[in-house]
Amino acid sequence: MMTTHRLRPVVIVAVVAVIAVVGVTAFALRGRLAAVPYVSRALGRSQTPPASFATASTPAADKAAPRTEGTPRGDVTIDPRRQQLIGVRTVAATRSSLSAAIRTIGAVRYDETRLADVNLKVEGFIRDLFVDYTGQAITKGQPLFTLYSPDVLTTENEYVMAIKTRDLLRESQLPDARERADQLIASARQRLALWDLPPDEIRMLEEKRQPSEAVTFRSPATGFVIEKQALKGLHVMPGQSLYKIADLSVVWVEADVYEGEVSLLRVGQRAIVTLDAYPGERFMGRVLYIYPYVDEKTRTNKVRFEFPNRGGRLKPGMYASVELTMPSGAGVLVPADAVLDSGKEQIVFVAKGDGYFEPRHVTIGRRSGDQIQIVQGIKDGEHVATGATFFLDSESQLRASLQGYQPSQAGPSAAPTQQLDITFHSVPDPPKVGENQFEVVVKDPTGKPVEGADVSIQFFMAAMPTMNMPAMRNEVKLSPAGGGLYRGTGQVMIAGRWDATVTVTRGGQRLGTKPLPVVAR
Repeated sequence: MMTTHRLRPVVIVAVVAVIAVVGVTAFALRGRLAAVPYVSRALGRSQTPPASFATASTPAADKAAPRTEGTPRGDVTIDPRRQQLIGVRTVAATRSSLSAAIRTIGAVRYDETRLADVNLKVEGFIRDLFVDYTGQAITKGQPLFTLYSPDVLTTENEYVMAIKTRDLLRESQLPDARERADQLIASARQRLALWDLPPDEIRMLEEKRQPSEAVTFRSPATGFVIEKQALKGLHVMPGQSLYKIADLSVVWVEADVYEGEVSLLRVGQRAIVTLDAYPGERFMGRVLYIYPYVDEKTRTNKVRFEFPNRGGRLKPGMYASVELTMPSGAGVLVPADAVLDSGKEQIVFVAKGDGYFEPRHVTIGRRSGDQIQIVQGIKDGEHVATGATFFLDSESQLRASLQGYQPSQAGPSAAPTQQLDITFHSVPDPPKVGENQFEVVVKDPTGKPVEGADVSIQFFMAAMPTMNMPAMRNEVKLSPAGGGLYRGTGQVMIAGRWDATVTVTRGGQRLGTKPLPVVAR
């Protein structure tokens, strides 16, 4: 029992000693591991490098890139061979007179001012029918039908009796009787005239003094019968329509014009009509009337055109293509396929030479055929890309995405880098495809040349899937030439924009880096 009591203090002292040794060891290891970025971050410490150490950067990189509306785009460089393969062409923007053109579809209609309706003002029965089918061509004054009317016959008898009475009273000594006979004649003649009896019928009645059972009615106009209700033996009432006659020497064409183009229209403007029935022929007319309202469903305004119709070739009901051309000033014009219009922005790729294309926002105006007016963004004489511009646009957006990506400057695996002044130069400048000489001058923050360093240049070009081009990389190592100058030769594989990074190391430790764009011609 006493032995157990004596051993207990010894065990306690041993345990305390072990705990103390473990604590001291852990504290020593913690101090060493804190120097390693991964372990330091795992231990919950934030490692701030000294003021003399930082990642090298350019002044442009230190500033935040300005935010622009729309899809970001970057410059694109494509060598002439690939331009030919994908079909990119360049055309000069030119300042010239601008003519607005309106094209629409219409239909040939009757001239409503040249329609005539044949009806009667008296009740009767049709006896003889001379114009007996729809579509028949007739002339003004041509007999249409004969009509038997009891009312007309009674009035004719009254007229004849009044004439005979006047003749008997001509030798009368009673002036009132002669005047009364003249009044009866005038009343009967007026009634016959108001019933539209032809003047020659009234004249014959006065000469022969014999009433006619049937009166002949004649056509009031020249044209074609487009509707016919008259039949032999038909009982007709006053106001009943028997024929509709259309004069087709002049016809209308009615077409719908979008409300955005109505401001260009003027009454009297010349218009050209083409019809499928007469390929290659053009018919000249003019704007006759612009309707005072817009169709809410189609957002169009109906416009009426007038066309002479010699020989009746323009037939009502035909579909017609209408075209109007009017001058609308002068402006800078580019081909329509040179403009990428997304609705909220319009982009044109301006050719700067040597396969270099710059995306530029423009403001467009009116269209003139296959050309578009550029109100703002392009100057007269600048060359723009046409054809396959969607390839340029996709590569431009991809380039902008790569340019906008900024890798972390203080990543967990990046060793502290010294803030160096790194200057890059190539011979020739800009570099060409093939072998070039590259020079880099490295100085510390105080302006002292950095000697004995390992300097290399990494070139990278992102993949261009639309042109079936994989990503390309190349590295050029430079040799010291004294005074902080490092020089070497290397190959540039293709023309275009390369993302280059100058890396300066010494003894396996990175001293500084500088990313920069390099455009090879």
